[in-house]
Amino acid sequence: MKKAQIIGTDVTGKPVTRAQFNAMQKEVARLKEENEILKIAAVLLGEHRK
Repeated sequence: MKKAQIIGTDVTGKPVTRAQFNAMQKEVARLKEENEILKIAAVLLGEHRK
């Protein structure tokens, strides 16, 4: 079994592994995409109410 490679620490000083970092990057990308969708929806709803 491979030992998890620690690549840094979080703001509280806890170690972060490569797998955790990759998972966080995917989550950030997903949240950015959802945010863009919500922005578009807000514009469309704003236009609909005029």
